[in-house]
Amino acid sequence: MTTVAILGFDDSYASVVGGFADMLQVANAHMSKQEMPSAVLFEWHFISQNGRPVRTSNGLELGMRALPKDQNYDLVFIPSLHYRGWQNFRSFLEKQIDVRDWLVRQWRNGAWLCANCTGTFLLAETGLLDNQVATTTWWLEGHFRSRFPKVDLQMRPAVTESERLVCGGAHATFLLQAVHVLNKFAGESIARQCARSMLIDLTQTTQTPFQPLIADKTHNDPLIQRAQKWLQEHLVDQVRMTDLAQQLAVSERTLIRRFNKVLEQSPLTYLQNLRIDTARALLEAGDLSTEQIAHYVGYSDISSFSRLFRERVGFTPGAYRARFQLPMED
Repeated sequence: MTTVAILGFDDSYASVVGGFADMLQVANAHMSKQEMPSAVLFEWHFISQNGRPVRTSNGLELGMRALPKDQNYDLVFIPSLHYRGWQNFRSFLEKQIDVRDWLVRQWRNGAWLCANCTGTFLLAETGLLDNQVATTTWWLEGHFRSRFPKVDLQMRPAVTESERLVCGGAHATFLLQAVHVLNKFAGESIARQCARSMLIDLTQTTQTPFQPLIADKTHNDPLIQRAQKWLQEHLVDQVRMTDLAQQLAVSERTLIRRFNKVLEQSPLTYLQNLRIDTARALLEAGDLSTEQIAHYVGYSDISSFSRLFRERVGFTPGAYRARFQLPMED
């Protein structure tokens, strides 16, 4: 049988730990219905560092086995954990020495390692992702890049694979990851049957449409705070960076340098992202035409607006509205 280890930790998401196992169970059901040999079925074990039960983030307690020292698995799944701030999360990572070493041994013995959302940090702790393509949850991108600079982090794809290492973006990508590994171990037909029966949208291959372009980055730079406020108030205007610099009584060079230092982007990029995020909100919640929205966020040329929107979001404005518009209330 194909053996799978599903790791569990205190504060893991129960839906991810159990949901990944549910996908394996659905795959077994499809294979059994087609009278495929039992050797291709999945067998899974729930495993914690010390074998004690874990309490998931919603309070559900799950029984676990201890890390087996003498068993090699075909696949190991690392679930996402509820994030309670960087200091707590970093402390968690630093306590996982035994798990980290066990993961390395499993991989060296031929196992696939699959990590979801915040679980990608634990996989990166092993060093196996160094110089490999990986992804993670978009709202922890900065921490990931800072802690693991050798990883080739790509934030556009929802799921990445490199050298038997499979990473998923935010929480719900575990379903896409499950289909991905089912394709590897059970074949494309079974993987697609599972996706159809569980209503998993396989066209969701990118995280980009879900990521806000303006990161919620806290800082104490009064100049940049004033600049951000001014840009928000003049969103519809034809803004020139020289105008902004004069308003703040600094040189344009100083303005650009401070923006890059504090927000890691230029004032122009910030303004463009602010406009695109505003346009996304209008497309999701209202019925204004694309042309009206373009003018509302400061673009007189609808072609330029649409081109920038697609470049930053991955969809045209019309396609974005069709996919993400909120249902209108009666």
